Amino acid sequence: MPLAKVRNQYHHGDLESALISTARKLTKRNGFENLSLRKVAEDIGVSPSATYHYFPDRDSLLAAVGFSLFDELADYQEHQLAKITGSTAKAAKDRFRSLGNSYFEWAVKEPHFFNLMFSEYCLMDADPDHKREDSRPYMNLTKCLDELVSTGTLDERMREHSELLSWTVVHGATSLIVSGHLESDGYKKILDDLEYALGIRK
Repeated sequence: MPLAKVRNQYHHGDLESALISTARKLTKRNGFENLSLRKVAEDIGVSPSATYHYFPDRDSLLAAVGFSLFDELADYQEHQLAKITGSTAKAAKDRFRSLGNSYFEWAVKEPHFFNLMFSEYCLMDADPDHKREDSRPYMNLTKCLDELVSTGTLDERMREHSELLSWTVVHGATSLIVSGHLESDGYKKILDDLEYALGIRK
């Protein structure tokens, strides 16, 4: 397609979305370390200068891509959680377990995405528009923990500490496995140990 025609295509279109989508595709394939604004522009067929209207530098594009991936992770988690119905204590425990498993499964499937999300480009709480408590994966965790309390499975005295304990254990183990520092077959035991620590596994 001639360059002039491509530019015209995005003149009234959504170039910002196209840039994010293309950056996601390149990140998925090659990792964020190899991403450049010039490469993204070239892949779309626009001049590098056109990208600066939306993203002044590579860091801002990587941040936009990374933060968008939290919703993709949440979509996967919520799809898995929807398979578990009911309001019993067992259902609440199964959903909590599913949340930990789905976090791990998505990260192993998308290691380049996972690494970008938890890189220096996506520091939550450093950006007023992206607070940890407002991210959907974190809200999914909060909901699961609240259900454990409401069904009498999690002691209310543990509730104050349970988000950070759960997240750091699950994320830490997942990061070690994704980076090759821990065998993946140890993940199940780590979830067991987390449940023992929270007092929900007898």
